Amino acid sequence: MQDKPHVPRHTLIFKNALENLEALSQAANIIRAGGLVVMPTETVYGLGANAMDDAAVRSIFSAKGRPQDNPLIAHVADIADVGVLAASIPSLAAYLFSRFSPGPLTIVLQKKPEVPDSVCAGLATVAIRIPEHPLARALIRAAGVPIVAPSANISGRPSPTSFTMALADMDGRADAILDGGDCKHGLESTVIAVEGDTLRILRPGAVTSEMLREALLESDLFKACLILDATSEENHKPSSPGMKYAHYQPKAQVYIAQRIDQDSITDIFPHKKVGLIVLGDGSSQGRLEKTAPPYPDGSLALRVASRTEYARLLYRCFHLMDEAGVDVIVAQEAEQGGIGTALMNRLRKASSGRKI
Repeated sequence: MQDKPHVPRHTLIFKNALENLEALSQAANIIRAGGLVVMPTETVYGLGANAMDDAAVRSIFSAKGRPQDNPLIAHVADIADVGVLAASIPSLAAYLFSRFSPGPLTIVLQKKPEVPDSVCAGLATVAIRIPEHPLARALIRAAGVPIVAPSANISGRPSPTSFTMALADMDGRADAILDGGDCKHGLESTVIAVEGDTLRILRPGAVTSEMLREALLESDLFKACLILDATSEENHKPSSPGMKYAHYQPKAQVYIAQRIDQDSITDIFPHKKVGLIVLGDGSSQGRLEKTAPPYPDGSLALRVASRTEYARLLYRCFHLMDEAGVDVIVAQEAEQGGIGTALMNRLRKASSGRKI
């Protein structure tokens, strides 16, 4: 079944929605009626629909221009609600939900028959998350249904981590947008699959492999479990978002550099408007610094203080670069391990592997 072409929508804007019960009620009604609502989470803003309504789910694909074989993540408000979607919850999955939820962890489980195939791209599994953001959980509870919510952007583009970014992509594509401030983590959730005593990381995120290993070691029941990294798989039927298609790409071409040498970059990209993302020394924590660019044509240089800040602000950097109209973005490489693994995963996707 082909998705219907996107039909422009009148988009309602709800500011301070967590403190506005009427706005939250309206948004919940839209979800129950089969509409689309952009909601904030602690990872990125998501484009939400009723996970149990096949037509509503399919409208997400047309609104985003998303391939139909790319599965979605279903969000529930509490651990007790996981069983609404999952046919069974292995003890390892239950343990990890209890350790890291609500939060940026998604677990792929066998689905119940009533979960629409459109949610799962025709697979027998469903990806489930319990978001931490209070507005996301309040909307799920008010709607009374699980909500699928892929990132609220045009497919392939950087995920929105602020209300402004979500509005730029989803105005006219969603029925409502809830303003919940800036996202805490700024990268999409960690996705794992639990298969017996094996845990496979399908997409890295803020719940790192190191954190998962530590959690397993602290448990007498699961300390012998294996953790496998499946993020490099090129599946024809991806079991998680972010595994198959080009993602997170701004309008400019992205290149990764081990270090930023402004003079050599000038030589590599003559007559180009270049954007630089420079990893700093840990000072100016929490701020995105604009540094003096080495070019006279209005090119832009942005400095991030640490790997954690780099991850949180990566998509915002891309958004600012797009607004500045740069032709090329050169992003400094970050050390692997911890959040650096997720950060470099996104940079490799955004750059399609281009390096200088």
